[in-house]
Amino acid sequence: MSEDLKKSAYIFAGLGMMLNIRLAYSSAPYALIRFRLPENLFSVFVRRMASALELWCLPGFVIVNLMDQLRIHAYSGKTEKDWGYNWQSIIVQWLNCLTFVILLYAYRGGGDTGHLTGYYFVIAVSGFVFGLSNPLVYAVDWQYIPVYMAGENSFPMVTSLIHYITTLIFGNRRKWNSDFLIVMIDISVAIIISFVGAILWTVAFYDYTPPPGGTVNPYWQIVSPIAMVIVGMGLVYAIYPGIAPGMIVPFYLIDKIEMVLLIATAVPPVIVAILREHAKPWSPQHYVWHGQNNSKNGFYGWTTYEGLGPTHGAGQTCSDHVDVYGWIWHFFDILIPLKIALAIIFIYSLHYRDSKISRSIVNQPKMSTALSIVFYMCHEILLALGFPGIIGNNGATYVVLPAQYVGAFLMVFLAFYSEGYIIEYKSHDPDHWPTDGMWYIYGY
Repeated sequence: MSEDLKKSAYIFAGLGMMLNIRLAYSSAPYALIRFRLPENLFSVFVRRMASALELWCLPGFVIVNLMDQLRIHAYSGKTEKDWGYNWQSIIVQWLNCLTFVILLYAYRGGGDTGHLTGYYFVIAVSGFVFGLSNPLVYAVDWQYIPVYMAGENSFPMVTSLIHYITTLIFGNRRKWNSDFLIVMIDISVAIIISFVGAILWTVAFYDYTPPPGGTVNPYWQIVSPIAMVIVGMGLVYAIYPGIAPGMIVPFYLIDKIEMVLLIATAVPPVIVAILREHAKPWSPQHYVWHGQNNSKNGFYGWTTYEGLGPTHGAGQTCSDHVDVYGWIWHFFDILIPLKIALAIIFIYSLHYRDSKISRSIVNQPKMSTALSIVFYMCHEILLALGFPGIIGNNGATYVVLPAQYVGAFLMVFLAFYSEGYIIEYKSHDPDHWPTDGMWYIYGY
């Protein structure tokens, strides 16, 4: 199949992957009213929907990772095609579309109060489908992961534009049943996007050839992109959005931060995708092709190596070369300790409200806003570089799926920890703070 078709399939897979998260969060205020729930239960409603997604995605990740480890270690020599990864991913893409069709039925039915339990159950099932689909998409063809991530991170802009147009047309509650219609349209858009994505994926990968590369010997430099993925995925929802911006930024600025991130989050993966397409030697994921059966073919990692010259096509024999300085990507390693340090600073600022750090950050519009945006952009940049970097350092076969699973596990676990932390934090009186006087212990 053509390269353009496969790229389109991966872009729509990225768009379709996040639709259930969009419905769980952005459509929640309208769904709450449709199900006749009191407004003071809004945070509980959103958190329960998000929890269902987060918990049920983990079994899907476990199943695909176990299957891939069995393929590699117990049935060595078997390729992704031998195990039918393409057909499994096709089935899961159609299941993704089917869950939204069922969700539409669950949302419409049930009379005035609706089928809240059914709606919740389908959201949970969509999380399980997400857990199956995400690693399968990565396993089918690593060559298009930068394109997939560009589609995934462009999704908020696309769906928010649709959501804005919908509320503009049907936002008048005197004329329309706005709360019901807005979610109906959101689900219908999800059905259309996932349906188109499933068709493209089926056509692109029913006749499937696994990509080359991914030897048994990853380069030691792979430690860097692995850390990027684990820290980038694992730490983000421990802090964002509940603690930063939720508890340190003035309330009136939170929506503005969301608007900035709506656009900014698409930039890192789009840049990587452009490099992958138009400046391949400088991509963090670059397979060097020197000609048919040439021993120099392969990944060379984030090192200095001999790459293709500017006149090459995909299948041409190498007659010229350029020196590629892949080590430059290690400069972005600084984002790993930066993100961890920001998380520590945010929590420290909440616990020690009289400290200089806290007074310079908490409820200080410029500083708190800037640090919240920097924290989340660390997440986006680390993931945009981390996954291609793992593949570019010979980790396509053995490393990328386990690293993704560890990151997903930490992301879900720390998100629940963050929720409990915030509840416990708000339940204490600042005048009788649990950590008050703690530092005096170290004086003895």
